[in-house]
Amino acid sequence: MRRALAGWGWGVVGAVLALGPGRAVAAEDEPWFRPLMVGELDYRVTSAAVEGETGFALGRFRVGVSARPRPWLHAVGSVEWAGEKPALIDALVVFTPTDTVWVRLGYGKTPLFASAKEPGVESLPIPELSLPVRALWPWRDLGLELRWAPWHLPVETWLRVGNGSRSPLGNDNTAPAVDARVDALLGGAARGAAPDTPWGLRVGVGAHAERAFDRGGISGTTATGFLFYRPVPVSGGRLVSEAHAVFWHGPLQVTAEGGVAWERRSRDTDGNPLTPREPLPTIRAQGAALEVSWMLRGLRQERPWPRGPAVGPEGGWNGGAVEVAGRVERLSLGLGAADVRAGGASGGAVAARWWATDFLAFSTAGYLLRYELPPIEAPGRRLSWTVLTRVTVSLR
Repeated sequence: MRRALAGWGWGVVGAVLALGPGRAVAAEDEPWFRPLMVGELDYRVTSAAVEGETGFALGRFRVGVSARPRPWLHAVGSVEWAGEKPALIDALVVFTPTDTVWVRLGYGKTPLFASAKEPGVESLPIPELSLPVRALWPWRDLGLELRWAPWHLPVETWLRVGNGSRSPLGNDNTAPAVDARVDALLGGAARGAAPDTPWGLRVGVGAHAERAFDRGGISGTTATGFLFYRPVPVSGGRLVSEAHAVFWHGPLQVTAEGGVAWERRSRDTDGNPLTPREPLPTIRAQGAALEVSWMLRGLRQERPWPRGPAVGPEGGWNGGAVEVAGRVERLSLGLGAADVRAGGASGGAVAARWWATDFLAFSTAGYLLRYELPPIEAPGRRLSWTVLTRVTVSLR
């Protein structure tokens, strides 16, 4: 079945869009044009109806195309259909003039936070990004990105100039956004490392700077998208800084990420856009998460969709891989301004994922949060929990 699917050219959106350590030359048997699809079907149980109804829900349904007409040119486009209306996820071209330089032009992921940039979201040990990453990550924008990963140095760098508005249609002002990130790669994480290296470490820092104009600041959401902290409008300079470390040794993987954001505010007091605006106190948001995962069965691989143990020369199903994970997380919002009520949440998550085949996975995850400021839909509630059972199909 796997070979038949591959023959039809199906691909994995998450893996292609992350673009991993790219190749300057495509495999000879790789089709130059491939449809892409990722689908996730959930059964959700929530602690309160205001956070979502209990029952089946479509987590994701992303379809698109990948084209590689030349070994040095790769184009990707995909659309998310699991929403009130279709939303563009990626529309970009990637040039690889050498095997150490990647040039990405178009609408796609910004480089901050290792868990957001590198893997596809459907392949995370715990389904959905951590609480602080969901809040602080600049998500996607339209721009030009350079990535440099030399063979002779254990570093990887990104520099991106984009519109910063999260919209593929344009910016909300004339100022661009700038993203920069530098990672050190040690052990098996380094390019050219021996395949049998038992451990690896990726550690790095990044920053995002832009100017916003009268749009919502950083908000807080649950894993299923419930908005528990509504942001105040921000206008002016925005700066997001982050640090991350990903360590693995055999079946163990530890991911630590944290960040701080500063957002300036101002308001128009006379209705005349030509007169100066009244400055307001800057607000701050900060958070961190620590995640530990363990492969009970099977091995990790670079995709990083895990795979089951090897089977005999005749092939056959190997039973897949099994992974368990736990996470603690904290997010603080609306800090530093007397006229803004601070909020946030702290909590964690646990998950078990069965990577049944190289395109099919089953998972169950539990999320627990304690709100610092109750949501306006339920002013008496501070505790939130969600149980999420998910079937993931990711074909290529």
